Amino acid sequence: MNYMELEKLIKKIVGLKLDTIRHACEMLMFNFEQYALHVQCLTRIIKDDDILLTTLDYQSWDGKYEENNDEYYNLNKYKMEIEGGKVLSVEVNSLCDIFIALDNGVTIQVLIQNSYAHYNEENEQYRFFEASDDEMKDEKLPPHYVVYNKHIEIHGEY
Repeated sequence: MNYMELEKLIKKIVGLKLDTIRHACEMLMFNFEQYALHVQCLTRIIKDDDILLTTLDYQSWDGKYEENNDEYYNLNKYKMEIEGGKVLSVEVNSLCDIFIALDNGVTIQVLIQNSYAHYNEENEQYRFFEASDDEMKDEKLPPHYVVYNKHIEIHGEY
């Protein structure tokens, strides 16, 4: 799979609403109706030329309590502004970076964060998949399109 094929897949969210945004440590999880984007790489959420939230905000914490960091704080502060926007456009460049524009003025930038020196030990950057309520019942997962530093894999095809 190449970035152009990936872009066609991710463009399935155009016209859909960003229902929820959640986090787990430095990972942000976006649900666009029936589709999910789980991001472990550098992600920025921008509105009105202001960066509302990044995954690196997790690094700014008090060292005592996991929830006392800027990622938790900023997500709680701006969640209402971010959620609910309808996807206007999706672009995926040749590096597999993703740019998503919402109708509420929010832009989501997903940026591959590892340089060429790390290609020998590739890291998962993000995954895109169709969320299924039935996946726990029959233990079958829909295909997950997993983007690494340098290549894309399809996991769980049935």
